Amino acid sequence: MNAESTYVRPARPRPTVVPPGGDGARLAALVLAMPMRVAATPLGRRLLAAATIAVVLVSLVGALYDHTDRPRPAGALAGAQATASRQAATATGRRAAGSPAAAKRTGGPAEAAAAWFAGKQRVERDHVRALQQRRVSPTERQVLVVAEAGASKVPSAYVTVRKGPDGWAAVS
Repeated sequence: MNAESTYVRPARPRPTVVPPGGDGARLAALVLAMPMRVAATPLGRRLLAAATIAVVLVSLVGALYDHTDRPRPAGALAGAQATASRQAATATGRRAAGSPAAAKRTGGPAEAAAAWFAGKQRVERDHVRALQQRRVSPTERQVLVVAEAGASKVPSAYVTVRKGPDGWAAVS
């Protein structure tokens, strides 16, 4: 059996658009009808499908990247800085503030890790910042800290802290 079609469709008469007005209106009607003429061809349908898929994918990726982490409010940062300055003021002497044992009783895991790392690097607590935390277990965190130890010296490390009955304390 022959798979080819034996019937050939007669050519369709093109609908003529007769807009009212002069040459400008006729040109505007042709320009507005152009997308429909292109979509009537097989190549035009493929291009239209590709453009639709591209718009959907771009919208999806844009929606995914729209939901980023929000910055902390300024009040939370000010509270953490005030807690750190109070702890530095209550420490007696440079040796007591710089010792790793002084990091035992602090507000949170970031403060405990920063205080411990300040003691290890022998810098003031104000020169150490906690950048991020990684939760290992409900009572253990790893905190990435960085210290400004000199003009070109900026050491960093992951400090493991555990929560005990006295609060957060640095382990390493």
